[in-house]
Amino acid sequence: MSQSLTTRRQARIVALQALFQLINAPDYLTPDLAIRYALEVGKDPDEGYEDVEDLYLYQLVEGVVAHLEEIDTIISKHLTNWSIERLQRIDLSILRLAIYEMLYLDDETVPKTVAVDEATILARSFSDDKSRKFVSGILLKILNESEE
Repeated sequence: MSQSLTTRRQARIVALQALFQLINAPDYLTPDLAIRYALEVGKDPDEGYEDVEDLYLYQLVEGVVAHLEEIDTIISKHLTNWSIERLQRIDLSILRLAIYEMLYLDDETVPKTVAVDEATILARSFSDDKSRKFVSGILLKILNESEE
């Protein structure tokens, strides 16, 4: 039986886990396989995540992968005395996910401010307070630029 994740936040969490795996991944690790691994790790024994068919989850992961070079260029542009290679993998994954939502999805699907808020929540859950502030700061700069 196929099912959906119940909220977009759940889709973002699984997408984040898949994107994290894809950083410096071996060639055999495809976005689809990374999603499958992320779903398996997050499996709830009572409900399970088997046969999840969540289009938003796949749209997020495949969209980030398709626009990875452009997204990383945007991130690099906003780093001061720092390189993208030095970022924590989880922070980089959160930034990539949020920037994809902000710049490649329309405001009806995800308002830009929601993408920033959700990224901040992810950073609070998966990283530390310093990282949360860093992620939020980068995303707010990008948000301000996109509104100019």
